[in-house]
Amino acid sequence: MKKIDDSTYKAIKYEKKAGKRSLAKDSGCYGHVKGRRNSRLIIAIILLLMIISDVLFSVMIFHTRKTWLIIIACILSIPFARNLIDFFMCLRCKPLSKEEYEEVEQIARDTGKKLTYDVSITDEDGLIFIPTLMLMNNNIIAYTPGVKDTKEKEKIKRYIDMVNVQEEGKGYRIVVTDNLNTFKKEINKIKEPGSAGKEKDREMTERLLSLGF
Repeated sequence: MKKIDDSTYKAIKYEKKAGKRSLAKDSGCYGHVKGRRNSRLIIAIILLLMIISDVLFSVMIFHTRKTWLIIIACILSIPFARNLIDFFMCLRCKPLSKEEYEEVEQIARDTGKKLTYDVSITDEDGLIFIPTLMLMNNNIIAYTPGVKDTKEKEKIKRYIDMVNVQEEGKGYRIVVTDNLNTFKKEINKIKEPGSAGKEKDREMTERLLSLGF
């Protein structure tokens, strides 16, 4: 997967999804994927019941499916399909367990640094999911306890790198690890940025979260 020019794909996709993401205020928080999965399932079930009721009503009252009521069922099938796809996409994501979350949060408390959770990145080539990461001062340290394979880690790096804006030849350093001790050591190396650095980190976080759900 080649890195995509920032002036085209990144900018377009960021602007396209920024409005949608603003509605999901829990993006980047632990439990976001689970909450989204449950909400999409509930919405899909409600829409399915509405579609079935609409068809049954048409058949029972008019004794045929060839009525204007079927148009409503067809229209409802579009959001039903989208919510069902979102539900299955969420099933592919494996967030941290409660025990892992507590261990990672302890690191955040010890270092005084904020972590971002449930980060997903979707692309034409597929989906990658990062249970948690720390983005600070030109560094992105991703913790993926379920990913042991080196090639998979490199794939995650490439996906993150899609929003890695190069300024003066220097972008964010990306580290992907499945080892909790390594994750903690990498975080400890990073110094708090100044006000300009904090604003840059905030923008980078927004860009990263805008590429997922």
